[in-house]
Amino acid sequence: MMKVIVITSLLIMNITATAQTNKELERRLNILAVEISQMKETKTGFGNTRIGGYGEFTYTNIRHEDETGKTVANGTNPEADAQRFILYIAHDFSPKWKLSSEIEIEHVNQIFLEQATIDYIHSDAINFQVGLMLIPVGIVNLYHEPTSFLTVERPEIESKIIPSTWRENGISFFGKNHKLNYRLSLVGGILASGFSSDGVRGGRQKGAQAEARDLAWVGRLDYQIVSNAVLGASAYIGKAGGTNTDVSHKIYELHFDGTFAGFHTRVFYTISSLGNTTQLNNELGKTGSAAVGKKMTGYYAELGYNVLRNITDWSLLPFVRYEKYNTQDEVEATFTKDKSKDRTNTILGINAKPIESIVFKFDYTMAKNKAKTGQDAWRLGFGWNF
Repeated sequence: MMKVIVITSLLIMNITATAQTNKELERRLNILAVEISQMKETKTGFGNTRIGGYGEFTYTNIRHEDETGKTVANGTNPEADAQRFILYIAHDFSPKWKLSSEIEIEHVNQIFLEQATIDYIHSDAINFQVGLMLIPVGIVNLYHEPTSFLTVERPEIESKIIPSTWRENGISFFGKNHKLNYRLSLVGGILASGFSSDGVRGGRQKGAQAEARDLAWVGRLDYQIVSNAVLGASAYIGKAGGTNTDVSHKIYELHFDGTFAGFHTRVFYTISSLGNTTQLNNELGKTGSAAVGKKMTGYYAELGYNVLRNITDWSLLPFVRYEKYNTQDEVEATFTKDKSKDRTNTILGINAKPIESIVFKFDYTMAKNKAKTGQDAWRLGFGWNF
């Protein structure tokens, strides 16, 4: 009899405790439901905010002999670099108003705002953007995640003549009509005070307390020939600031990017011109072969093939790129050309992707120039995007 009483008492206590637990659980669920409802009403939850990013690590080993076999004085030691880590944050304030931003950490200890724009999405045909934006010129400047190009480093042409990553404050209209995409932008110019015989990269303002007197118009068209192939062109027309000299700055480029049955192909050509380079060089104190060129040209073509196509989900692309450019294609008559600025790079490499968002790279660059001072280099890298 005593056992029955004890067991009955324990069952009553358990039922009472369970009831109390269920009431507490119900109370917490009600609180959570209210919070979720509030988040939906105010549209500040994670459902409207997206996080992404990309990064790349590189190893570079430049030979200490030039193309003639001569030892280069003060040769560069091998370098391993945590080159970039980028965090992408986007937020939808409403179905039409959106924020897009990128925060970049370069070489571990340099922090930059790479993009920050407010976008108004009206329709496929016309949309609006304002803020710190990428200049819509070239291939790599718009699409520069390490998974989007084959080599460890970006093409030198799209670093020195088109100074990727190139961003400035501005406004932009963009949209598409069937297979044709367009973008028209008004952006801040770059600083002629940063130009050199090696190109215009030093003139980027990056939106930081940028001089806004000199502006530039940029237009871009891309036509989707088939689903995986795009043919396009862009033009940049404006002025460069930072000097007393009035310097016009123009860039025109053509590009093709396509993938066919395991083949990757990319072709690019650009021509750039600067005005009043005699006065500019005199103002900057540049003489002889150190002059800023009045005309810069370059092109490259690359081809790769996925040898694992139809075998596995991995992608393994042996590739070759031929790149030729000259940052002093023309100089004013009072200056001389530096033959080392007339360069040719032949790059052989392998690009491996276990999945589409992760890449491992190896390449070897055979570097030549008209001064015979080119130095070969081999590189390793890996990267990701999400």
